Amino acid sequence: MKYWLTVLLFLTQFGCAVNHSVMVGDERVVIQQTVGKGGKGKAFVHVHHNEQTALKAAKTVVHQEGGSLLTLIHSGGRNIVFHLNEKRYEFDPNRIYTDTGIKKTLAQYGGYTPEAHQEVKKLAGKIKQLLPKGKIIAVHNNSSYSIKNYMPGHDMAHDAQALHVNPDNYYRNFYLVTKISDYLRLKMQGFNGILQKSTATDDGSLSIFLAKHEYINVEAGYDQLLEQIKMLKNA
Repeated sequence: MKYWLTVLLFLTQFGCAVNHSVMVGDERVVIQQTVGKGGKGKAFVHVHHNEQTALKAAKTVVHQEGGSLLTLIHSGGRNIVFHLNEKRYEFDPNRIYTDTGIKKTLAQYGGYTPEAHQEVKKLAGKIKQLLPKGKIIAVHNNSSYSIKNYMPGHDMAHDAQALHVNPDNYYRNFYLVTKISDYLRLKMQGFNGILQKSTATDDGSLSIFLAKHEYINVEAGYDQLLEQIKMLKNA
């Protein structure tokens, strides 16, 4: 009895991780679910394996403040590669939360079949199942994509309902949110931010799937660990 009380105390103080395994064709994808001390706090989601600064930032905040973190572990980098019926498929794990997105991302990276669609949908379904209720905070790093993409005349301008750029902030560090209350709050705090339009393009991302919920995407440059930690704490 004393042993289990010690284990429970350890898990309460330092958190624990549970792995959920999903086979996508021949590729095993592990959804690692980490719960911080006390189990209460913000819910973070990290889906791009190569974005390690974002992962470090989220782990730091969960360790310091509690909360939870979902992250994907697989043999690829940013994208996930699998084989099915002797064919190779590849997809972006942040483009799979709608059927339209699954079709687009498989086609973009080499090929689409209904069978491959169903394999990818299994992973998306499990991730959706594991998302906690309430506010979801996604953590990302960027090197080509930035808040500039949403400025007038640029490729994603039509997806922004509102845009705030603080000239004192690095343009790679910004929030994308679905609720105007979060947009205004973060704007008042001096951060760069985008309020996603309700008619934003369906690319299958979490921001589209959670468009009617409270969702915050925290974007930062790869060399911006301390700033991203600050942004996550304010999200």
